[in-house]
Amino acid sequence: MKRSIKRLMAGFTLVELMIVVVILGILAAVAIPAFTRYVKRSKTSEATGNLAKIYQGEVSYYQASAERVTQASFVNAAANPGTAPSSGKYAPNVAAWNATGWREIGFTLDTGCYYQYTAAGTTDSFTATANGDLDGDGTLSTFQRVGAAAGGEIQGAPVGITEELE
Repeated sequence: MKRSIKRLMAGFTLVELMIVVVILGILAAVAIPAFTRYVKRSKTSEATGNLAKIYQGEVSYYQASAERVTQASFVNAAANPGTAPSSGKYAPNVAAWNATGWREIGFTLDTGCYYQYTAAGTTDSFTATANGDLDGDGTLSTFQRVGAAAGGEIQGAPVGITEELE
């Protein structure tokens, strides 16, 4: 009886502790990369959401310009921020979004952003682009949405994505 009580109070053996350490290591090796992919994917939702807003602004501007002038056109908006972010978030700069082009389509960001946005418009089409570098390796992830006027109707393509999690 003494011996069984002593054995119950002895604790874990070294082998049991090592098995637990190995199991925890395996779980960490699987969970950490999955978590970083999840964080990057959540940041890409900024680009798709903002491209949808730019698309709607371009369509609205085109339709309004068709009512005002004989030749309707889409808007050109310079890249903003000036360079693509590199593994960080740009600080908010509301004044930069008041520049020609962005103001006309009603697009502005009052918070920081992970992507650089451009809107290249002509009289019959436009391309809205978001470029970013989420992991800082110099490879840009690019999101693009194209719209074109055909026969008075605006046809939009789905968002094209290159290197989504870069």
